[in-house]
Amino acid sequence: MTYDSYGNLTVAGVADYLKEKAIFPADAFLTVVDLHAVKESIEGFVNLIYHVYDQTGKSVVMKQMLSMPRFRIEDEKNNTVEDSEGWTLDLGRMRSEIATLIFWNSVYPGISPEIYLFDEPNRIIVMEDLMDLSLLRFELCRMVKHGHFTEKIGAFFARNLFYSSNLHLTNYKKSEVERFFVNPEYTALVPFLFHENIGVSWEREMIPGTAEKRAELVDNPQIKAEFKRLENKFLNDRECLIHTDLHSSNIMISATDVRIIDGEFAGFGPLAQDFGRLTASLTLNYLSWFGDDLRTTPEKADFQAYLLNTITDLYTTFQTEFRQLVETHREESYSLKTLDVEVYLIDQLQNALAYTGVNVMSRLANRGICYDLLRLPEAARLVPTLLGMDISKELLLNHRNYTTITDYTRLLKNLV
Repeated sequence: MTYDSYGNLTVAGVADYLKEKAIFPADAFLTVVDLHAVKESIEGFVNLIYHVYDQTGKSVVMKQMLSMPRFRIEDEKNNTVEDSEGWTLDLGRMRSEIATLIFWNSVYPGISPEIYLFDEPNRIIVMEDLMDLSLLRFELCRMVKHGHFTEKIGAFFARNLFYSSNLHLTNYKKSEVERFFVNPEYTALVPFLFHENIGVSWEREMIPGTAEKRAELVDNPQIKAEFKRLENKFLNDRECLIHTDLHSSNIMISATDVRIIDGEFAGFGPLAQDFGRLTASLTLNYLSWFGDDLRTTPEKADFQAYLLNTITDLYTTFQTEFRQLVETHREESYSLKTLDVEVYLIDQLQNALAYTGVNVMSRLANRGICYDLLRLPEAARLVPTLLGMDISKELLLNHRNYTTITDYTRLLKNLV
């Protein structure tokens, strides 16, 4: 059977489809691997994801957007659907992902996977196989160091900001670009980040021992106000094209390569969210080593020092690249001629740190917990979790006191 009753390809159907589209020869012997359970990502609930290869070594990754979310399909199979409401899927998210990946490859060649086929009627994307790369999150949890990571991501951030914002585009061109990249799923993370977050809500459960410190967050009117400010900025500040969900499981890496994947929720918003989500991932990994008993103290100290350097280098590379872009193009527009670069970069940093606080807390609850903490026994998660809450509180309340990234890494270094 090629399709199931929901119109989604079966494993056998994937092989037939790729031969029909001449991605592989008709006589190829194809191996199809379902990646749903392999990668930590929300997209596994809304996409079928397959790794497909033949006997010659040629390979691709194929994604098909489900006709409805995976949890709804399971509910229907189990006769447990409670009502007709629920998370619907919009094909616009797939169009947006294609356009976003192509654009990002234009501003920084090779930063995203190449697209081989987009079949809109069947909700299918066939793209470059990156299975030889590893997810950055798992590499960090194995204490694998990648020195080239910050150079590429930092430069990409600067170029993406510059070339998709009013810094480079006229108001008319930017409005046209924004309309092109309108994504119905841009706000998908809003409930998770801003409404159910442990910093403002008791909705999500946490491990024992966290309630008292959590109350300090939830009951703080300044933190509530800062959450509202950041949510409003996320929804209304169309600064540049952002990923929105750029944590370390949406970056793939090897000794020589770095790729950004899964731009399904991308749209125009503040770069600070992308910076904050990635900084939060690095921070959570840093904190996780305080609960790890499998590595020696010197090993943990050495890797934590690497993480601090990584955070510093990420921001430093971004700022250096951004300054160079402004200088190169300064005579092209009035906005660049009048731009106070240093004030601009400090504001970027401070908002990024505020979003770091939000994103750290979004991954501390039992539902949505990051792998960095999930890999630890539950009792061992308490110290990293409490430290994460302390850091988030500090950043949300006092981010305007931070003028360099080393101010933040110093905070992490002095935790214990």
